[in-house]
Amino acid sequence: MARKKVQFKIQAGKNQRFLVPQFSKKAQFKIQEMSFMLLAVVIFFILALLFFLMIKYRGMYSEAGMLKKEKTISTLSNLAETAEFSCGSPFCIDTDRLIVMNNREAYDGFFPLVSLSVRKLGVEEVECNENNYPDCSFFRVYDNAGGNEEIVSTFVSLCRKEQKQGYWYDKCELGEINGGFERAQAK
Repeated sequence: MARKKVQFKIQAGKNQRFLVPQFSKKAQFKIQEMSFMLLAVVIFFILALLFFLMIKYRGMYSEAGMLKKEKTISTLSNLAETAEFSCGSPFCIDTDRLIVMNNREAYDGFFPLVSLSVRKLGVEEVECNENNYPDCSFFRVYDNAGGNEEIVSTFVSLCRKEQKQGYWYDKCELGEINGGFERAQAK
């Protein structure tokens, strides 16, 4: 019997340390497509968040304006009851005291208002000073308005002491107290 020589083929193994991964082009495209979609979704949510914050930011300024308006109305209604203005009755302002307070710089910033004025209703508007009082109709206590002001008002009685036939009495007329507050604006 003859002996056959058997030849073994020895395959050289590949070095596992230096293998380069081989991806198909289709798989790479799918991964790239998914990353772009994730990026688009993130950008969409960022834009939606910015839009939401912008709407909330505008709402915050309108709420701040409403709060300032309510504070001014509350201040005006309480102002008629203060010792500087009151004539002793509810919602009554003593015009004799107003003429003393008219255009005094000492009252700037004393009240939480930008401007404060009182006027009689139903008569021609004439600004009051010490020379034409009581034949006037508009008392400007102070005015620091810078153009960005909103005016609110409430009705009051305007009373002063008068003498007729030897008797002193309170002569009262319908008036309006006006207060200005600075309007909040979105920047």
